[in-house]
Amino acid sequence: MANQGSSPVDLAPVCRICGQGTFFFDDTLVLRKYPVKYFRCKSCGFVQTEDPYWQSEAYSSAITKQDVGIMQRNLANAEVTSAVIRTLYPSVKRAIDFGGGHGIFVRLMRDRGFSFDWFDSYASNDYARGFELDRSTSYDFLTAFEVLEHLMNPLDEISAMMKLAPHIFVTTLLLPEPIPKLSDWWYFSPATGQHISFYTKASLEVVAHRFGRHLLSQGPFHLFTTEPKKSIFFRMATREKVARLLNWPRRNQSLTESDHDLLSS
Repeated sequence: MANQGSSPVDLAPVCRICGQGTFFFDDTLVLRKYPVKYFRCKSCGFVQTEDPYWQSEAYSSAITKQDVGIMQRNLANAEVTSAVIRTLYPSVKRAIDFGGGHGIFVRLMRDRGFSFDWFDSYASNDYARGFELDRSTSYDFLTAFEVLEHLMNPLDEISAMMKLAPHIFVTTLLLPEPIPKLSDWWYFSPATGQHISFYTKASLEVVAHRFGRHLLSQGPFHLFTTEPKKSIFFRMATREKVARLLNWPRRNQSLTESDHDLLSS
């Protein structure tokens, strides 16, 4: 925590995305007990907390009790991801879900006929056991849903993702403009203590440039890709109702039965 008598200006850190200076943005109680300062980048607009010393407590449970939308979100993400792969990356053979929680999304995608594996540093793999990250293989596509806002060192973690697959499909809500106070936007989520990094489109463009990727962004969906893709196809695929229409005529054979046979042998 900050030393007694230090001002927010004195303690302003450099931006974890672009390395430029930040300024004090707001403060609040995290986990309803720790006074925490938030800082905004003067260049790319990224918002970050001070060093998150409360993280071990925040992750005593990987999935917070407030995450009541977990099932609905995974169902929607499975629909959209299926459409993104079919529309933009039909040759994808193997994919990995990074920060995959309890494996719900991986199981949904395998049931849809997509060969997905699972990885998460905090959660237990309850629904996709037997299909964990295999570092001896190469992946064509990586998903990371509601992960970026949890990262203390975003560039290090995103670098790890980029090393696993060339195309990275993520979700995170971008900061509204004008940026609301901490008390006025639910996504800051200080009560859980897990959201510590908040992005602008400009900050994601910095990330894309750093890793030699092109960026497509639509609402909460963001794609880092090695070659340019038509934004109209991405916009279509990331709208759930349109995604259903795109997926309907092109069904893959489910892996449910073959997964059962593999795990039973």
